[in-house]
Amino acid sequence: MFLYKCGLVKSYKGRLVMGYALFANRKLFYTHLVHQLQTELDMVTRKKMNLLTYSANLSDGAVTWEEMATDADNYYLYKNFLAGCQARNDSDESIQSVFNEILTGAANDGCSEEDIQLFKEAIENSANVQYSQQITKKLELQEEQLDLQQQKIQTELSVAQSQLEAVQQAEGQAIKNATPKYNGVG
Repeated sequence: MFLYKCGLVKSYKGRLVMGYALFANRKLFYTHLVHQLQTELDMVTRKKMNLLTYSANLSDGAVTWEEMATDADNYYLYKNFLAGCQARNDSDESIQSVFNEILTGAANDGCSEEDIQLFKEAIENSANVQYSQQITKKLELQEEQLDLQQQKIQTELSVAQSQLEAVQQAEGQAIKNATPKYNGVG
């Protein structure tokens, strides 16, 4: 009634034609909902792609500057990985004990500093591979959660799209029914 009194809705042959306003409101709601769900779906897809790229780059247990530069979205993940590797290598007693044994054996065998450095790098690389495998397991769990979230959003999106189509069809039918028909025209 308010819309009628304000002149926003006109009457047709004594009837209040308010259906157009209702259809327009529902159409706007579902159009916004579809857009919002598509945006959420795009964000989840982007997160999945970032996780896949990050996981692929970690698979060898090392992160290069080139990998970090070409995957700027995951820069902080790489930075945390490198810091975690460094902290693990510095604090893990098993790594330090193996390195000390090799250092003692290499010194007794007369190995050069260069050989000792190569041994140290090999031990650290092995530890980094183990660390990257732990991170990869966590990433797989995150990917499964994103898959579930993506499926949920896709379901909601298909429902919203079908509701939007139903509103558009009903609106079209209402317009067709509301159009006056004259003899010989329409």
